[in-house]
Amino acid sequence: MSARQRSLGLLALVVAIICFSLGSTIVKKAGIPGPALSFWRMILTTVLWWSILWFTEHRIVTWAEIKRAALPGFFFGINITVFFTGVTRTSVANAELIGSLTPIILVPAGAILFKERINGRALWFALVSFVGLILVLFNAPSGGAASWGGNLIVALATILWAAYLLVSRQRRGSMSVQTMMAALMPTAALAAMPLGLFRGELDDVTWNSIPYMILLALMTGTLAHGLVIFSQHSVPVSTMSLMQVTQPALAVLWAYLLLGQTLRPIQLVGVAMVMAGIAAVVTITRRGTEGTRRGTEATRRDTEGTRAVGSEPTTRGARRIRRAERVAAAADPRT
Repeated sequence: MSARQRSLGLLALVVAIICFSLGSTIVKKAGIPGPALSFWRMILTTVLWWSILWFTEHRIVTWAEIKRAALPGFFFGINITVFFTGVTRTSVANAELIGSLTPIILVPAGAILFKERINGRALWFALVSFVGLILVLFNAPSGGAASWGGNLIVALATILWAAYLLVSRQRRGSMSVQTMMAALMPTAALAAMPLGLFRGELDDVTWNSIPYMILLALMTGTLAHGLVIFSQHSVPVSTMSLMQVTQPALAVLWAYLLLGQTLRPIQLVGVAMVMAGIAAVVTITRRGTEGTRRGTEATRRDTEGTRAVGSEPTTRGARRIRRAERVAAAADPRT
């Protein structure tokens, strides 16, 4: 791989992270209820991903693929709706930092659901992130955009995002990214509809909100995902995971520049602690996975294909590899 390819991959990833970090600020700027913005954004994104599937694979999404992606689509749609609702009721800093804790949620989830071993060091660094989050949440400026109601809604969205990641990894199989996105978006739009209908907000669209809605669909819903896929060919997954940890800090910067939202010095310390803790969790998990992968490959070579000898360590290794992949994927943004 040439240096030019690696440079282009890194540049694509940087642009994608910048696009994603603008998501919460765009939601705020739209100025309409979260359910309405979520529903119409996903309608637009459905059309875009169907078009991408047609131009890249020269076909339309099948009913079988839509059924296969129905459960991930449900969690995706509910998550986006809840997250957008939470963002409109709290500060961008709070929303982004709470949402960034998804990798920490996936570690115990993997232990419970898949009998994976929890790394003790990762738990200590997760505690660092939680302490940092407490510093941010409990020191918000009075009269600012932050609210505990909005914080709790974003926390619910974070749990839903973790559920989406767990389910989508199992359901995706050999489906390409464009196929998976094209298949789950219709269900996601349907999942977002009931809350908007119940609250009578689906038609709360203003002329001012339409450009932001289109921007969300094009920039964060389509372009950024495509750039991430492009960068995967030349940028190591570990590097991608660590770079994506910078997204909350960038989101705080955009909120300051475009929305006038500010943080106290003690909150900036909290932001740094959250980012450092998550980076450490991702790094520790990745290192453990690489060691497990090498050990698994060595076991397979030593047994010379004898399944009876190598089955147990190979199974353990596969579990650890899947755990690290979920933790890395958790850094992928929702907007």
